[in-house]
Amino acid sequence: MLKGRWMKPKTDVDHDIIVVGGGFAGVTAARDCRKNGWRTLLLEARDRLGGRTYTTQLAGHKVELGGTWIHWRQPFVWAEKERYGLEVRETPGNVDPATEEVALLVRGERVLLRGQQMQPVVEALNRYFADAQALWERPFDAHHTWPRLFARDGMSAWDRLVQMDLAEPQRSAVGCYLDALANGTSREVSYNEVARWWALSGHSLPALDDACGRYALKDGTAALLEAMVKDGRPEVRLSTPVQGISDEGDHVVVTTHAGEQIRAGSVIVTLPMNVLPSVEFSPALDPMLVQAAGERHAGRGLKVVMKTRGNLGGVSKRLGLGGPELPLNIVFTYAKADDHCLHVGFGSDATKLDLNDREQVQEAARAFFPDMEVEECMGHDWVNDPYSLGTWTNYKAGWLEKYHAHFQQDRGRILFGQGDHGEGWRGFIDGAIAAGSKAALRAEGVLG
Repeated sequence: MLKGRWMKPKTDVDHDIIVVGGGFAGVTAARDCRKNGWRTLLLEARDRLGGRTYTTQLAGHKVELGGTWIHWRQPFVWAEKERYGLEVRETPGNVDPATEEVALLVRGERVLLRGQQMQPVVEALNRYFADAQALWERPFDAHHTWPRLFARDGMSAWDRLVQMDLAEPQRSAVGCYLDALANGTSREVSYNEVARWWALSGHSLPALDDACGRYALKDGTAALLEAMVKDGRPEVRLSTPVQGISDEGDHVVVTTHAGEQIRAGSVIVTLPMNVLPSVEFSPALDPMLVQAAGERHAGRGLKVVMKTRGNLGGVSKRLGLGGPELPLNIVFTYAKADDHCLHVGFGSDATKLDLNDREQVQEAARAFFPDMEVEECMGHDWVNDPYSLGTWTNYKAGWLEKYHAHFQQDRGRILFGQGDHGEGWRGFIDGAIAAGSKAALRAEGVLG
């Protein structure tokens, strides 16, 4: 028998494969397994698919409360967009810097930057990420530069910033970008992680803005999920949280919270890493996975979508940057209409803002733009949602050496296909699709 391959199940089963978790990783795995001819069941705890993506409506606009942006530099998700003929829409981006309004908070003082006044910030970011090319020469193959990454593993994004001795306002601006990338604090997130974003995007601030914040699916992430499910036609059960997963040698048993036991030849687990310990595994989970989930990754922030009065006149885009001590540390224009705009805000600490309290959100946004009038707002508390327990995944300093060898390791008939781990754009929609598709291929080896 070849290593990594198993004989076909020796006992009758209800399904060939069960996929646990209905985010993009799970939907991809379920679609691919079903198209490969396996009887596939997808179990999702929530009453919707999407995981940490969530398409909804605000003021007549389709908005995303979770993962949003895609780009052709993200090969897995862009291929799906092309496969199903989906259109994109643009968030106002780097069209004309001369017409953008940038408000930077430096030690409590509001500094406005226009046009070429942003150039020193751009140059400071280029300096900050000067060794990203060497660290991530192949961003989809960490092992290619493993010794270099390990040498920097203990360095936080903040440690790197302190080394640079930057003047203001560049130091504050770079720090704001780092906190925004982490959706947490630069003091926790690994420097390797933010350098990975920079390398994947194309080694410049305009490229980073475009790759991570410009192009979104016109009909929402839900449209792509719907297309994938319609294409693969796996059986989908919503509102079905899983209590336990047991490898019985020649089959697996998945037990739901309702007490139903479902047998299959294999199971693909796509749950967020922080959620894994909420499921009882037999054999037990690797203790290091439990420890990492207990520590939680660096993504513990917030996202809020706001409808604001007015259309900004001759200003093409607003961008506000602030430190992690503020409820919001980045605010930017998301869409423009005749009499209003949509703005999106991110903050480093989910406890600092009630996302559905209009007055609180307006006060936080006015730290950057005093004339901003928030008419409506909404968000989702991903950090306290029991089925996510965090936002997007960024590893903390020291995690490569401590945990990397333990992440995404299959155990017998229990396979792991989490978008939180893997190469390239892990933590993004793209990384989730990649993880799910790879797990579906590995299931072929288990089922024979």
